[in-house]
Amino acid sequence: MSERSYLSIGQVVNLLRNTYPDLSNSKIRFLEDEGLITPHRTPKGYRQYSKEDVSRLEVILHLQKTRYMPLNVIKTKLDNAESLDALAIEVGLLSNEPIKDSPQESVAKLHSIDEIPDLLGVDISFVRQLIANDLISLVRSPQNRELVDSRDFAIIRACAELGRFGIEPRNLRQYVSAANRESAMYEQVLIAMLSRDDSDDERQKKLEKAFDRLHNLTESVHVSLLKHRVFDALNAKGDQRA
Repeated sequence: MSERSYLSIGQVVNLLRNTYPDLSNSKIRFLEDEGLITPHRTPKGYRQYSKEDVSRLEVILHLQKTRYMPLNVIKTKLDNAESLDALAIEVGLLSNEPIKDSPQESVAKLHSIDEIPDLLGVDISFVRQLIANDLISLVRSPQNRELVDSRDFAIIRACAELGRFGIEPRNLRQYVSAANRESAMYEQVLIAMLSRDDSDDERQKKLEKAFDRLHNLTESVHVSLLKHRVFDALNAKGDQRA
């Protein structure tokens, strides 16, 4: 791993502080003293943390926060785990299932922004970052309360999980632009499929079914194109180093 791939202890604290507000440099050093993490050291003795170190630290903090496990139990669990990702999935930190709305979130329901930390486990400051980057939008009540649409919960969850990979809301603005472009194409196709004789219920079911089919097809194209470009670029860099 190159030196640029490592994070300093301060950068690690900043990366995880939204989820773990009490995290500090001294707490990370304490976990190192207890043998739970072992960061890389520079020749001058500075700590450097790899992606795996950060993931391991997040599992430790998650187990402390949600399971109240003592450190010796956490260490045993880490030592006995098949892999770090498998343990993260087991304890609910990561998921191997696609992130999607629950049925009750598919219909618009407004929640005060102050409720979001309890509902989704993310800070209000993170929600405001999503708003600032046009990933979600607020609804204002007649009393000027700030409300979040439950249909945006899947976006909030997905963006929070992407944050664990160092991807911030500002890095996702390209998807807002892409959605704005694609929505016009979808609208043209779906409008052409509707009949004036359809009832409201039939109309909605037809739209949902057609949208899902269109999305699956366009997403397949998008994923294939993206995968080809990423792996071609990585393979090219590997050839240059060889």
